Amino acid sequence: MNGNGSHNGRRLRILENPAPIHNSLFATPDERRAELLLPKDMQFFASALGGRFRAGALVLCGGSPGSGKSILTTQIALRLATMGAKSLFLLNEQSATAMKERADRMTSDMSRAEAERAMAGIAVEAPLYDVSALPALAMRDVLNPAGRYHGVQLVVLDSIQGEGLPSAATKEYAKVLEFGRLLAGNGISTILISHVTKRGELAGPKMLEHGVDVTLVLRRAMLYSLLGVRKNRFGPPLLRPLPLMIDPVTTRMAVAPHAQARPGAAMTYGGPMSGPMQIQASVAVPADGRRGRTTAPGLPRKEIEQLIDCIGQIDGLDLSELDYRIQCRLPRNGQYLTYFGLPLCMALIASYTRKPLPESNMYLGEIDLFRNVLDVPPVVLQNLRAAIDNGEIPTPVTLYVPPSAVAPLPQSTGRVRVEACPTLEAAILKTWPDLRVN
Repeated sequence: MNGNGSHNGRRLRILENPAPIHNSLFATPDERRAELLLPKDMQFFASALGGRFRAGALVLCGGSPGSGKSILTTQIALRLATMGAKSLFLLNEQSATAMKERADRMTSDMSRAEAERAMAGIAVEAPLYDVSALPALAMRDVLNPAGRYHGVQLVVLDSIQGEGLPSAATKEYAKVLEFGRLLAGNGISTILISHVTKRGELAGPKMLEHGVDVTLVLRRAMLYSLLGVRKNRFGPPLLRPLPLMIDPVTTRMAVAPHAQARPGAAMTYGGPMSGPMQIQASVAVPADGRRGRTTAPGLPRKEIEQLIDCIGQIDGLDLSELDYRIQCRLPRNGQYLTYFGLPLCMALIASYTRKPLPESNMYLGEIDLFRNVLDVPPVVLQNLRAAIDNGEIPTPVTLYVPPSAVAPLPQSTGRVRVEACPTLEAAILKTWPDLRVN
């Protein structure tokens, strides 16, 4: 190239103001979706969706039985109705009567006029026998100006797999997505309720998750339901699950008092020269949607997995496919002691339920496959008693131990209290009387 900007005898033409590229991103229209307004008590749901509930959003909501999927969607529809928005429920798992009973409880603290207005804003189609017919239903009854449900702003399908739809039925799942997209294209929001597998994964082919805007997952945790957002086209995913509490009277959901996730810590006894020890544990939904894993440096992996499995067998605790992080300072001999089982379980449950353990509580006992608290070696009890007598263990202290350990330990009013715990469930209820487990 010479100084005149030519190359091989050809002159290059430099454009000072190049022509704009057709169909550029800048020229693409900015489509602002309208918003389905929710009252203040439901802002947690709007926040999970990226700050607002967009009209035309296609949401997949999965969870195990009893996690609160139907409760949450019914509550959303009732609260939308109080704001003037109508909803349609397509039921193929439960009857309209069962949904009416749930709505009656949810509106039991409202005035008669407000309750009637809320329930009048919800239409129900039941039973729905074939999900393949959903696109035709949308065209005929929802999008058609003369349709039975024309004017609804939210449609809930409860549930996709209500008739036992297998994951291999890709044509049927494609019809479900077609249904949702038809509604989304007309500004109607859709919530598709889905089952989960035993491994905690959403039932159905992966195309289902890929085809929606938002993927919500609900998990049970005793009094709580944990709401996570794995995928969100409208904002960041909610990788740290939000604990929701179900009101025992109205069954409505609200953010739990212990919404801030934090580790749990349980005190135990490490023996002579080790004294009181703390076992720390943290439970969390895997950050990237992968399978859960256990991180427990220096601890026997099989033992830890067995304890996690025992906790998961308690009704109301769904610990499948979570991340577990456990930190335990081992005694001077460097060995994990079997009677660390009870404090380790309590630390995990404390993290999972967001309920702290008092530092004055001390736990000792091995946990078997039936969740029984097994005997503590006599020499450990003798050493513990001596540690209490010589002031090595701060008092006041409450000892949670198997029944056989009660007699050998000291008990004095205001200084030492001993609680007999034949099972893990007993230890939970003695520690947190407000929790109920079976």
